[in-house]
Amino acid sequence: MRFALIPSFARAAKRQAAWFVWCVLLATVASCTDGPTAVAGAPYLAVVVIVDAPDEVTSRGPYGFRVRELSGTIRYDTVFQATPRDTIILSVQPATYLVEMAGVPQSCGVRDGAAQLVAVLPKTNTSLARFLITCRNALTLVALTDGSQPDSAYVYTLSGAKGGTRAGALAASDTLLLDDLPPDDYVVSLRHVAPNCQVLSDGGDNLSVTISARGGATAFFRVACSEPARRPRVAWFKGSYFEGMAGFVLRVVDIDRDVERYGWDVTDCQRRTILPGGVRRRGGFSGYANVSERDTAVIVGAFDIGLTDAQLAGRCMSVWVADERGNVSEIIETPFTRRVTERTPAPRTFNAAYLGTVAMRVTLDVIDPDEDYVGVLVVYNTRDGIVSLPADGQPDRVIFYPAGILGLAVPDIPFGIGYGQWSDYLSATVYLVDNQGNVRRLDDGDLFR
Repeated sequence: MRFALIPSFARAAKRQAAWFVWCVLLATVASCTDGPTAVAGAPYLAVVVIVDAPDEVTSRGPYGFRVRELSGTIRYDTVFQATPRDTIILSVQPATYLVEMAGVPQSCGVRDGAAQLVAVLPKTNTSLARFLITCRNALTLVALTDGSQPDSAYVYTLSGAKGGTRAGALAASDTLLLDDLPPDDYVVSLRHVAPNCQVLSDGGDNLSVTISARGGATAFFRVACSEPARRPRVAWFKGSYFEGMAGFVLRVVDIDRDVERYGWDVTDCQRRTILPGGVRRRGGFSGYANVSERDTAVIVGAFDIGLTDAQLAGRCMSVWVADERGNVSEIIETPFTRRVTERTPAPRTFNAAYLGTVAMRVTLDVIDPDEDYVGVLVVYNTRDGIVSLPADGQPDRVIFYPAGILGLAVPDIPFGIGYGQWSDYLSATVYLVDNQGNVRRLDDGDLFR
């Protein structure tokens, strides 16, 4: 038995995956045949394996190979092992051969299967079996950084529940493919984040991932950086929940008076969301009096979150605020509490009604036991498909004053300018919020009186 081992390993990078091409040319193996001894020389059988995977996957091995003559006439059947760095040459007799590959990692798949039939014809030089292996790396780390004075690089760390650890560098906007990680539950942390930057993605700078033998886990970090002197500052953040709804009040100091949006969430107090669909964003605040005409913006917010009081007990709420330039405040996370009903604003008068077919008017007066009522968020409910398409079978919701309205004076909403005609409006919902974040929801579906 004679092998000619020729190191041959070519690598080329394409996008963010490494392509490794290695060839296995099967050499003369006289002692492996159970029949007439093959004569050295042509024809040859070549197996080409193209692996799309990170370095750690393609450096594994050795892999097992089996080549056998299909009909049994020649009774040729041989097995061998090879690594991606080997080239093995073998000549065979004209026949049809079954070429099989074994030992492929669970995180990899072989296109068209790990077995191929190859017809080696007389008076030919080389016949080819081609295998394309695609692998999912164990973990993909993604960092996306933008804003003013962005950070340039970070340090990531991995800590496994079973004790495994790893650390390395990650560029500010980059994708890093990691492999050779044993299956486990890991905490992936982003470190050395500049003080003017905030990690806005779910979980903040500590993400939990589960890596299985099949790979495919992803950890995504979204980082927003700001000009320190101009970033908004949350000075007051209070809120409450009650029977599936939540309300809050925000006071934000901003020297440019250009607070434009916020991201609000209910978390496990470790920056991990518990809301279906994740963080709730609301924006378009520019030009509204309670934001653009004040050094300290006052924002009234409310959402229907669809969680029970029992599900919200012991949870936290978080918020960040951004201005028109993309400067982002620090992220505030604070305990989320049930409203104190006896201290919550209550309606003395509430009515939503058509003004003919030209406008809708909301009339509101409030009793507040603590005399700290702040304002109201008004939501208009319309027929499905009026605000957004495609229709989803649920009424659409329109908020004309997304930062809320301070006090009690709700401006009339004209029909035919913006979203729909008078007949498209079904009801109005208001959320009353005081300075401690106590919230009350009111609905009026009779718009004719």
